Amino acid sequence: MASGPSERARLLGLARDYILEHGVVDLSLSRLARGIGSNNRMLLYHFTSLDQIVGAAIDEILDRGVFVAKLTELMLAERSSGERIAAAWRHISNPERLPHLRLFFARFGMAADRPDRFGPFLERTRTEWTEAVAGALADDDRIPDPRQTATAIVSVWRGLQILLIAGEPRSAVDSSHTLAMKAILHPYPGT
Repeated sequence: MASGPSERARLLGLARDYILEHGVVDLSLSRLARGIGSNNRMLLYHFTSLDQIVGAAIDEILDRGVFVAKLTELMLAERSSGERIAAAWRHISNPERLPHLRLFFARFGMAADRPDRFGPFLERTRTEWTEAVAGALADDDRIPDPRQTATAIVSVWRGLQILLIAGEPRSAVDSSHTLAMKAILHPYPGT
């Protein structure tokens, strides 16, 4: 039996690729093991449970820390609040991210069903993007409550992401984004 950190990392990489391609709905330990050319015993030796390997693979795929850092970097590079939000949306809604969006919402569904097991995931989902957007809006004195405005923006983003996953035409989703951001930011001249 191969062991050690390098074998664990190899299996995690294979699981990550498999999950990104096939998703997590109806995933069993046996199906994952067969799909990556391993066996149940090997996966349990390195990860102790299907939940552990799926969680680790999803965390790697979503790479939340890197994604939020990139989101923040993009927003802070723009001059106006409106430009910041538009740059962030282009990054979030990039068509290459669609498999990641599907996986995020699958994970969110699991977390919503079992908040006792996935509390930290739900907490990060609730706060990470909102804090990043609020930080990007904080230097705009025309926005009296950056946190509340950020909550509204992130809420719209989440809904629009669902539309993208459901197959809504990209042009319609982008138009809806523009309209919603005008409504949210319009009370603040110059944004």
